[in-house]
Amino acid sequence: MTKSAKAFAVPVVLLILAVTLLFGCVPKGKVYRVKPPKAGWEGIYDVAVLGFDGPYGENLRRQVYDRLADVQYFNPKDTSQIPSLAHVSHDKVGNPALFEALEALGADAVITGLVNVHLNDAHGVDQVEVKEGTGYYKKGKDASGRWVDVEIKRTVIRAVPYVMREARLESAYKVFDVVSHAVIAAGEVTETDSDKYGGDKEQASPGRRLRDLPTSTGTADKLSARAAAELVAELSRMKLASVLKLDPGGNTLVKRGVALAKDGHWEQAMAIWEQVIRDKPDEAAAFYNLGVAREGLGDMESLKTARDLYKKAASHGVNRLYTDGILRVDGLIGDSPIE
Repeated sequence: MTKSAKAFAVPVVLLILAVTLLFGCVPKGKVYRVKPPKAGWEGIYDVAVLGFDGPYGENLRRQVYDRLADVQYFNPKDTSQIPSLAHVSHDKVGNPALFEALEALGADAVITGLVNVHLNDAHGVDQVEVKEGTGYYKKGKDASGRWVDVEIKRTVIRAVPYVMREARLESAYKVFDVVSHAVIAAGEVTETDSDKYGGDKEQASPGRRLRDLPTSTGTADKLSARAAAELVAELSRMKLASVLKLDPGGNTLVKRGVALAKDGHWEQAMAIWEQVIRDKPDEAAAFYNLGVAREGLGDMESLKTARDLYKKAASHGVNRLYTDGILRVDGLIGDSPIE
């Protein structure tokens, strides 16, 4: 090798060595990509609601949209009238063109999923005691106290048909960050319903007559409304929990509730805090944490309940969290009168 070639080779070797030390050895055949920043709830406000796959997906999509509109922490974006977004299935949400359309819509995040509704009607007959007229009359007083002819009735047993409807809705959902395309939240909601129409319910008060049996769509709407409320409550509490601090206090049960809430088990956490208050009515931390749980629902009625709970917390303890909660909810409620 000539002297000039050796002079050229040394910098090249040093360059290769520097690159190797900087990036490490890359095994052949593997491509390493820089991971995008982890997505979170910060800055998420405008949420586009895509369709939910399934025969009753539109029922749930509409209910989720309506429920988001009632929550203070989200502004829903309706995509049903946008051709490029109206019929996107949940498993195609990774399409780059989709996110471009969502960005143009001004959405920070998008929610979609799938839903299944299972209906089962069991038919049967009840033997029911009913009163029937005999064609004979006697004198009696009516409601105003006047004497009138009153038909004599007898009790008979009649076969009265009924339908027992069992219904179950199961939905899986995901929320994606429009910018990073990362999943912010994912979960499942399940709602069940069991009602009897006709039979011994025909003459009951209040009763469900056989003619009152709703259509399949009517039952799906009922379950969808409940599922949407549960789903949006989960998302709203997730968002709120990412920016608000719960108070563990000094009570072991209160701390257990805080741990459950941080894992997303809000209903269990609330049950614990409510039990703490029953046993110890001056436990400020329990009142405050229940206030956060109620505030997380985001609708006006829940916000007013949250403010009352924050005030009770403040009456039993001194903590900046409590006064901040009162001021924050006052700002959300505005000048709305307390009912």
